[in-house]
Amino acid sequence: MAESLSKNAQLLKFFAQTYQGIPRKRLAKLSYMADLVARQFLGHPISQFEYHVYFYGPYSKELPEAVAELEAAGLAWSKAEGRSQPDDVARKRLFDAGKPAAFDFSLGENAVLGYVVSNFGEMDFEELIQDFVYESRPYRAVRERFNERIPMEIVDNEGRGELGFDLEGAIRRITGVLRPRGWFLSKSTFAVSGGHHEA
Repeated sequence: MAESLSKNAQLLKFFAQTYQGIPRKRLAKLSYMADLVARQFLGHPISQFEYHVYFYGPYSKELPEAVAELEAAGLAWSKAEGRSQPDDVARKRLFDAGKPAAFDFSLGENAVLGYVVSNFGEMDFEELIQDFVYESRPYRAVRERFNERIPMEIVDNEGRGELGFDLEGAIRRITGVLRPRGWFLSKSTFAVSGGHHEA
């Protein structure tokens, strides 16, 4: 039996298979946005990444470990490009290897991932970081303090109050209502494939 992936690696695999050759900076920011939105509407992050203020906004030092986990499992590979001088910064991209992986995302987490992909996946990178990442409340709380841990927990359940209901619970109830009547609603209903929701 294959060893299961960490939630960190699952999140990166999800984005890598959604966007072939995803740049590392975009990968870090989409992971941040997924955890931010999950905390707002589910009360917990999807991953176990701990984000810190870094050169280009939020970054998790656990991200390279999760990439290495995917590479060791043969599920993804990385490519560095654009390094013409020894002191240049290489641009790293993560490529999906095309092998399936088991995801352990809840229905609510799948809904959050679908939202993040639909709203931020193809967004211009500068717009993403300037208008959404840098303006998020956790990042604003510490943005001037390089390498400071970003207090993501300050937005836990914030969106539930705005919605007036529990997203995860609502999806579970909808699933329960639809199954007895011949409909089948699964985690894949809220998953994204090639930028489109699968039903």
